[in-house]
Amino acid sequence: MTLQFETLTVEREDAVCIVTMNRPAKFNAMNLRMRQELGDCFLALGTDETLRAVVLTGAGTAFSAGGDINDFEGDPQALHDLMSRVSHRWFRALWNLPQPVIVAVNGAAAGGGCNLALSGDLIYACEEAYFAQTFVEIGLVPDLGGVFLLPRLVGLARAKEMAMLGERISARDAAAMGLVNAVVPAGGLLDKAKDAARTIAAKSPQAIPMIKKMMNRSFESSMEAVLDQELAVQSFLFNTDANRRGVERFLTARRNARAGGQR
Repeated sequence: MTLQFETLTVEREDAVCIVTMNRPAKFNAMNLRMRQELGDCFLALGTDETLRAVVLTGAGTAFSAGGDINDFEGDPQALHDLMSRVSHRWFRALWNLPQPVIVAVNGAAAGGGCNLALSGDLIYACEEAYFAQTFVEIGLVPDLGGVFLLPRLVGLARAKEMAMLGERISARDAAAMGLVNAVVPAGGLLDKAKDAARTIAAKSPQAIPMIKKMMNRSFESSMEAVLDQELAVQSFLFNTDANRRGVERFLTARRNARAGGQR
């Protein structure tokens, strides 16, 4: 599958796809074209059964400065339509993408750019990166899933603090509060994200999407519902090649260990 866009670059490395927001002169602020192309891109990737993982990053010195301020000029109804028709389209496409998304935050992740980063499954940040919920500075609430994502990632008190103060959170502080998985030197950030993507890509093509889907929905489910779901999923996965190969590797390793101990 070949995907070409004006504001994004899409590269394929075996079973891994690297999506780069490519408006570096604008700090990868999301204008109307980028929002549309993000939706088109994620929807297309979701249909590619040969794809196992996605890496998302930004070109230049920023991950994304959020929404392009030029898009905020207009009447409230136009802005409402923009969010409903375009912005929510790409966010839903990303959230529902069956493949795990590994985010490489290479600089500022502010406003909608912050919540774009937080919607990933694994998040790595370079030492110079920072996160900011800047919506309050222009009299808005966090959108693009921010009100949903923040409390789940950092707890209610921290989420309110970020949303109400709008202050910058350094990469180190973000890692300490559980907002990101790890902080990496800038020169090794993309390699770290690609390594994680390749590791995931080598795992069970049936289990990985199930893990993502079930965990994303777990906050809205009761324990009983989760138990019923995991029973159904495990029953299916027990019959997959990945399970059979994994069990055989385990049994072979145990037999070899026992044989070695008998010597």
